[in-house]
Amino acid sequence: MTAIAIDDSGKLEIPLEIRQQLGIITAQSLNLEVRQGCIILQPLEQEAKVQRQGSALVLETPPLGHLDTLIDDLREERIQSQLPA
Repeated sequence: MTAIAIDDSGKLEIPLEIRQQLGIITAQSLNLEVRQGCIILQPLEQEAKVQRQGSALVLETPPLGHLDTLIDDLREERIQSQLPA
C-alpha cells in the first residue's frame, strides 16, 4: 500500500508509477466513489475523436496504458503460454 498526503486545498497526488500502471494521463477525469468508508478512483473511459487535418481524417484515441507495462504483460503471457501445464 502507498501512503499519500492531501494538501491544504484538498488535492492529492497519485504516484507516477500508479498513474503509468493504470494509463492515467494529465488532466484525465476520474470517477470518485465512496464505498464502505473507502475512496475509490476509477479512470473514466475516454472516447476516440475523429478530426479533419487538411484532407485527411485523423483518429485520436486515449492511451491504452503505459507502454512498458503493456510490454511486460505481453511478455509474461507469452512466457506462461510456453510453460508446460
